[in-house]
Amino acid sequence: MKKVITIVCLFVLAFTLPAAATPSTLIWIPSTDIQPADKTHFGIDNYFTEKSLQAGEATGAFTTPTYGLTWGGKNFEVGIDYVASQDKPLYFNFKYLVAGKKPTDLNVVVGVYNLGQTSATNQEVKYVLTSTTDQNGWRYTLGYGWGRKEVLGDDHNMIMAGIDKQLNDKWWVAADYQGGKSALGALSFGVGYTFAPNASVILGYNVYNDGNLKNTITTQLDINF
Repeated sequence: MKKVITIVCLFVLAFTLPAAATPSTLIWIPSTDIQPADKTHFGIDNYFTEKSLQAGEATGAFTTPTYGLTWGGKNFEVGIDYVASQDKPLYFNFKYLVAGKKPTDLNVVVGVYNLGQTSATNQEVKYVLTSTTDQNGWRYTLGYGWGRKEVLGDDHNMIMAGIDKQLNDKWWVAADYQGGKSALGALSFGVGYTFAPNASVILGYNVYNDGNLKNTITTQLDINF
């Protein structure tokens, strides 16, 4: 019963708290995963402060609801996000698998995310990521990203690193890091749980490199069709 209550609470949070959708990720940074060919993914990533959770308010670091769809092709995925409250509400992302077929291979992806419709919101973060998985099932991710200085400021170039592991068919853990003191710079960690064959939730925590930004809790809902 406790497990059911927990899942229901996370599901409710995913639809009521502010969101910022991205391509396939670890906790915060993109991953080397690609959506399966001809599969559609629906995801909502939510970020809110501890204070806002305690007060029962849907306020936090990100305050605009975002609904995202990602479609997988042969060795690539493409996504579109709808930010309801903006005049130009569409954002796009794209990722391509350059090399690697098995987890133990050196997997390499290139991509771009947060492609906005206006110069004021278009972060246009391009990245190259590599990953490999050891004999114990730990995957190590390392790469580099760069966005538009006009939006992200002087720290528009950033290191990306992460580690994750599938513990069993239900549970998964991860931690990742994105460098710099822009709005994207953070150390994040969390745990994921698969509650249906095509659906899972993640509960995580983000510690931002910029001390002026409040740390946030994240809930992420992922459903594949």
